[in-house]
Amino acid sequence: MKTVVLLAHPEFAASRANRALLAGLDDLPGMEITDLYALYPDGKIDYALERERVLRADRLVLQFPLFWYSTPPLLKHWQDTVLTPLFYLEPDIAAATTGLPILTAITTGGPSANYRLEGATGNTVEGLLAPLIATARRCGWLWQAPFALHDVRNLDDAALAQAGEAYRSRIRSAPTRERQLEVLA
Repeated sequence: MKTVVLLAHPEFAASRANRALLAGLDDLPGMEITDLYALYPDGKIDYALERERVLRADRLVLQFPLFWYSTPPLLKHWQDTVLTPLFYLEPDIAAATTGLPILTAITTGGPSANYRLEGATGNTVEGLLAPLIATARRCGWLWQAPFALHDVRNLDDAALAQAGEAYRSRIRSAPTRERQLEVLA
């Protein structure tokens, strides 16, 4: 079972929250963590490498800070560079990813109260992630409710460690394509 985590944080070294989340995954078997900004500092994404990464995944996790209610630019570029040719030019190959569970793990600078219809954003986290939900649907992937860590600037080390454990638990309990096939059999 392979869980592919695509980390998209342009300043990962400075992010206590995203580092704490990944620390929660340290010894989980079958994890493949890819730091997109470290791997592609020039923004030139290797389509063949990333296509193979998606094809071998039993579970896909997109981890990123919510930037102005959207993904960081390199993650959007990854979608354009990898998913567009895979699903529109190689649909027979892309079909092998049908049923792939996809989970987002996001961090926000604002408190969770901001991410309600009556809050400062006027939207929920899932509402803000509508383009990713639509992408998952178009790809035939199994969307999972997002894991969200809010108000990260105000979290102490203990709270961050607890968030890492919660993230670990969430990933361990999330479905995989392997488990989906067992259920269907």
